[in-house]
Amino acid sequence: MDVSLSQMAVVDAVARHGSFSRAARELHVGQPVVSRTIALVERLLGTALFSRTTRAVELTDAGRAYVAIARQVLAAAEHGRRQWEGYRSGERGSVTVAVLPSVAATVLPEAVREFTRATAGRSVTVYDVPADEGVALLKEGKADLTICDAEQAADAGPFVESQVLATDDLYAVLPPDSRLAASAGVTWADLGREPFVALRSGTGVRALTDSGFAAAGTAPQALVTARGVTTVAGLVAAGIGVSAVPASVLPLLGFQDLVFRPLTGPTVTRSICLLSRVPATLAARAFAQEVGAAFARRATEGPTPSAL
Repeated sequence: MDVSLSQMAVVDAVARHGSFSRAARELHVGQPVVSRTIALVERLLGTALFSRTTRAVELTDAGRAYVAIARQVLAAAEHGRRQWEGYRSGERGSVTVAVLPSVAATVLPEAVREFTRATAGRSVTVYDVPADEGVALLKEGKADLTICDAEQAADAGPFVESQVLATDDLYAVLPPDSRLAASAGVTWADLGREPFVALRSGTGVRALTDSGFAAAGTAPQALVTARGVTTVAGLVAAGIGVSAVPASVLPLLGFQDLVFRPLTGPTVTRSICLLSRVPATLAARAFAQEVGAAFARRATEGPTPSAL
């Protein structure tokens, strides 16, 4: 039979107070219960922990050694209890989120800040990846949450909960000397008469630009493909061609000298979705709430393309 945590707590109380009666008052039990517990622990350990006189109760050498160990065990048990309670309440725990790079650089930092500063013991791992990779990470159990385009959300499969976070229209991205830069608005047919810089196949934005050209019954004069929006910005700024991205992506392109114009004929809108594994951990649910709140605050501000 091993010594239990409650028995260790009795040993600790007697050691701190040097008295069975004072230890009993702290523990809200009768003194005989304390005496029997100490006797049982000493019998289990095969050694005396306390020397008893009519005036005092003092630790033996073995008692001092054992109390040091017992206090470490009790502290570890209390730490584990707090961690578990924090996990159950959602106050503690780790969350892994796979997120569109444009969202990772704009809206997500606010959600991470609010989630981690709300209480100690929370952590977030962010994978900034294209939508198809984010959905794959969710399916494989490597991510608790995924923020992706609606097109990829439809492929997430069962046991996944989906929530629309925001919508935004696509804008034309132009070099300053483009003939289209003088226009208040640009159509897909206009873009079709230019070389076009697109994101790679499999990304949500690429699916949207492909559908925009298809709906307009046109196609780009030439196609240059890039993996990331910053590369797209560099290629357009260099005069390689034109492009189109959602309004929420535009702040990421501000490091280049570019012009942005509303894109119509037709207007193409992107829906950004939050996917959650079901059942979700309490920490993941708490983080999802912060993500939703961050998007709601951003919606009240409205898109602010910097070079319209």
